[in-house]
Amino acid sequence: MGEIADDRMRSRRSVGQMYFPQFLVGMTATLLVVLGWTYASTGSVWESLGWTFLAGVALQAGYFVAVLWLVHGETRVTDEAKAGTTSAPAELPGPFERDGIIHALLARLFPTLMP
Repeated sequence: MGEIADDRMRSRRSVGQMYFPQFLVGMTATLLVVLGWTYASTGSVWESLGWTFLAGVALQAGYFVAVLWLVHGETRVTDEAKAGTTSAPAELPGPFERDGIIHALLARLFPTLMP
């Protein structure tokens, strides 16, 4: 019968995220339908290619707007999260403390320079 779904059974994508290969397959199928439909209704290969090109431009513009909308929503969420927390900036290591190899090499070459 029915199964109980928990958070572990969800897909990796969150609600509202776009998945490019899925979009690409859907766009290709839509453009093929537009191509076939306009060819069946007009009988002209050039006119059906023109309408298919216009449909592809409209789909790409819609995809671009959707991605901008998702990016804007993501930045709004992070801005709200940052506004809620008042923490000090992270302490960054110095330029010679980032890589242990360079630090060890400089400490051996210049023992008085490094602490």
